[in-house]
Amino acid sequence: MYKASLLIISSLLCCFMLQAQTVQTADGPIVGQISGYVYEFLGVPFAAPPTDSLRWRPPMPPKKWTSPLPTHNYAPKCPQKTFTQWDTTYTIEGDEDCLYLNIWTPDLTADLPVMVFIHGGGHQAGSASDISGGTYIYHGKNLSYRGQVVVVTIQYRLGALGFLAHPGLESENTYGISGNYGIMDIIMSLQWVKQNIAAFGGDPNKVTIFGESAGGTLVGNMLLTPQASGLFQRAIIQSATPNVMLYNKAITNGISFVDHFITTGSPQDKIAYLRQIHADSISKKQQSPLVGGVVQGNWLAVVDNHFFYGMPQQIFESGNFNNVPLIIGSNADEMSLSAPHTVTPTMVTNLVNSSVPMIYRPLVLAEYPPGNDDAEARKSYVGILTDVQFTSRTRRTAECVSLNQNDDLWRYFFTFNHTIPLLQPYGAYHGMELFYVFNNWENTTLGSGSLFKAQDDSVQTVMLTYWTQFARTGNPNVAGLPTWPVFESTTDCFLNIKATPDGSQCGIRTQKCDVWDMVVGFSGCSSTLKANKKPSPENDIVIYPNPFHSSFNVMNADFSYMYIHDLSGRIIAIESHAPYGQNLMPGMYIISFDDQVFQKIVKLE
Repeated sequence: MYKASLLIISSLLCCFMLQAQTVQTADGPIVGQISGYVYEFLGVPFAAPPTDSLRWRPPMPPKKWTSPLPTHNYAPKCPQKTFTQWDTTYTIEGDEDCLYLNIWTPDLTADLPVMVFIHGGGHQAGSASDISGGTYIYHGKNLSYRGQVVVVTIQYRLGALGFLAHPGLESENTYGISGNYGIMDIIMSLQWVKQNIAAFGGDPNKVTIFGESAGGTLVGNMLLTPQASGLFQRAIIQSATPNVMLYNKAITNGISFVDHFITTGSPQDKIAYLRQIHADSISKKQQSPLVGGVVQGNWLAVVDNHFFYGMPQQIFESGNFNNVPLIIGSNADEMSLSAPHTVTPTMVTNLVNSSVPMIYRPLVLAEYPPGNDDAEARKSYVGILTDVQFTSRTRRTAECVSLNQNDDLWRYFFTFNHTIPLLQPYGAYHGMELFYVFNNWENTTLGSGSLFKAQDDSVQTVMLTYWTQFARTGNPNVAGLPTWPVFESTTDCFLNIKATPDGSQCGIRTQKCDVWDMVVGFSGCSSTLKANKKPSPENDIVIYPNPFHSSFNVMNADFSYMYIHDLSGRIIAIESHAPYGQNLMPGMYIISFDDQVFQKIVKLE
């Protein structure tokens, strides 16, 4: 275990304590500090403050300096309106002078893999210095030292300040476009890393970008934009998929937002006015990025024909994206903390009726029954929010990427449940895996001391090892851990991340994801690169409801005869028209069609 190893290493290194060092960057010298057995540099400027006339303009290089700049403290977070969960209260935080990054490195003279983390927060909140459980979630000391990698965390403009598209901004841009300022910040930070990270012991040609939630979305967006080409060599997307907004929609939203402040004058006059008001006033007008467990997507990157030439699926199918080895995955109970505390069966039905086309409602309710009490209802409610927003979308992205690049992809499903009784009812909730990736759960008020169990240590060891091995080699597999299978769209094999990881399973909530694919109209990704890996159309066949009580229906199947088998495979009925299964006794059955290649198990209650 890591703690025992550290005690041994401590005794061996007692006479070789690190010394604070000054490092020369392209902009000027910086002096860091020692954090455990790593060098730490906090609040390193990678761009000029995007204030005054630089608000809503591409980031500019920072003003150079000659005297050593102390980098001992985190920079302010970018301006944001932070909402309280299940409350109407909020706080206004941050400062526009926020374009800084942080670095942890165990060796300034080495040539180590580099891991650049992009924080989440719905594109509206969050920072590199986020605190949860009394500790900095993304503090890179443990990940850097235990994984022997250089860790970088970055910040970028948020909300309207980072993603406003408006006619008054188009004439200022060489390309006649607006928006994507936060995207430009991330690209500039990666350019800074490429130019400077060797001075911190990092290999600029071995950079992994990783992020969670909105940060994972932005990692996915870096795959899509040609402007990020060559700035990273691997990517990890946690609980997210790439996402962009059509330009016309972003412009409409931007005009409406600006008109909350001023309705007279030309578009350029309105922007000039907004550049004069305080950033807090702009943040205050923003709506919550998460309502009742539903991600709102208020501020996103936009299709501008410079950074993004289309929607994600369109770009993936073209093959014109940044092809790199990719890890992508999600958690088993993403929205368990964000869903309403009390959910009734009626609320489940209302959720489905308000968000699912009528033709698919029976399918969805069969997969997520409203239940007979609030506990059963909440389980289905959380399941719907988790699978429609994360599980199914992750599968689609994995399919599209794997079918259109030669580099491998690995999918994970994080199912570990905290050992803390207070948190156990919530399962593997959104963001929980971050404590284990960064190895910081042991530093929280809930997970420190005797509360830090062997299972916690196992999960953090597993995640750190897989993640850093991937950063080092482009393949997460390493001796001593279960084999993590390469993702194939036909099999959907994955790594189940828990105290004892399992890489032998295939298919994550397959039938549920099939239903959501139908609801959103996803019929699979095309590919000329790996056409032989295209999923069989038979995977689109759906039998519902399942389990059934009197008869069942079939969707997306073109057949003359249906064969009903018992579990031994013996044919007990042949049917040619609906309704099906009316004469069956309660039990389990296998359904096949004309050629008997496709099979599905159904249950009669």
